[in-house]
Amino acid sequence: MALRPYEKIIDRWGPPGRNTILFCLALVLFHITGPAFENHIQESQRLLAAGNMEGAEREAKLALRDSATHALALAMLGTIRLQQNRNNEGIDYLKKAVRMDPRLVGARLNLGDAYTRVGKIKEARDAYDQALRLRPDNTTARLDLAQLEASAGDYRASLEVAEPILPLLHKSAEAILVLATDYSGLQKKELMGPLVADWRSLREVPEPLCLSFAALLAENDLLPGAIDVLNRCANNQKGLSFELSATLGGLYLRSGDTKLASDHYEAALRLRPGCVPCLQGLASIADKQGESEKALAYLIRARRLQPDDPSVLFDFGKVCLQRNLFEDALSSLQRAVALRPDNDHYRYVLASGYVSTAHYAKARVLLESLLKKHPNDSVLHYALGAVLYLQGDFDAAEISLQKSIDLNADQVGAYYYLGLTAEKKRDNERAEHIFDDLLKRHPEHIPSYVGRGTVLVALKKYTEA
Repeated sequence: MALRPYEKIIDRWGPPGRNTILFCLALVLFHITGPAFENHIQESQRLLAAGNMEGAEREAKLALRDSATHALALAMLGTIRLQQNRNNEGIDYLKKAVRMDPRLVGARLNLGDAYTRVGKIKEARDAYDQALRLRPDNTTARLDLAQLEASAGDYRASLEVAEPILPLLHKSAEAILVLATDYSGLQKKELMGPLVADWRSLREVPEPLCLSFAALLAENDLLPGAIDVLNRCANNQKGLSFELSATLGGLYLRSGDTKLASDHYEAALRLRPGCVPCLQGLASIADKQGESEKALAYLIRARRLQPDDPSVLFDFGKVCLQRNLFEDALSSLQRAVALRPDNDHYRYVLASGYVSTAHYAKARVLLESLLKKHPNDSVLHYALGAVLYLQGDFDAAEISLQKSIDLNADQVGAYYYLGLTAEKKRDNERAEHIFDDLLKRHPEHIPSYVGRGTVLVALKKYTEA
């Protein structure tokens, strides 16, 4: 993009968390003397836009010789330093520039960008505020400040700053992205859907912005919009990159389209054979289709690539558990939990592995610790009740199973084990009632017929048994 003398290019504004500042020097001049030195500023801008840092710096230093362009030259040198990732030097130059000429709005904006890069949010906010006080109509200053507030998590403040130019925000990819960030942060996902229509009207949106917008949509369960954004991006650039293929694979998997998910994951793997999330996605698809052996093959490849990735270890252990490969399952699940002790799902599946291998005491410890964090989780109470039953602690099992039912009456497992527990406690009439009631609601539950038959034998109701 060509730089115009003494103007800031509005489209240089990027998404939150960007790693580079696009080198556009904003210069607002009320009067300039010394046209020869002014030409040095213009030439410095041109060279910087062309990527010629050395030439741009040389021209800026020549402009330092004239008092009329001294402040501009300092601002130019500050911008060059920022482009070179020499942030502290860039800040020093820009501060000198605005002290010498407080009217340099663009220098203040670049100073705000520089402070944002080094994590000085308060200083960045002050720089943008000062620019807006000088030029309340400066769209770029307002956009920059709105972006800063959004990236800092103050979504309401971001929208308030952007309010005067709200119609303009629907015409720029970067601005739409900030609006989406604000709406997502304020949990107003109903306002995010219409942004997809605005996005469709844009042309040649850079892929990173498409990926960021799609990620926000997906986080808010707006999967069709996220898929549309990425497919349009692929069409505009006439092909799928690795990032687009892999991301679309994940989105299609979440939406339930396993065919397209598989196609995109395979395409991503062709572009980058070491894509572990792609292998995990393909394993998930195979598992959903009942092909656990195929899923295991994908996960073996993933584990070779990333042997200490907790998510890979967990997925591998879970599939091994399904295939009764208990030794491999437990070792992988234990390692996953050791790496991610805060992940309750990992711990729950490990407890299931312990139950499958009759390590009831270990399962009980895990489940009891989980219940301390989630005391009203009916599934955890049911799982603990089943383990207590298997341990022969029938009184404790009855308490846990009844708690599970109290929390969620619409289930099968807790009633079944409660019936078994009553039978073990020789309360056969109660056990019969529990199994009768369960089979009226779930006549397809075969184990309950066995449990009821056993109880009927104990009650000497042989014909019914």
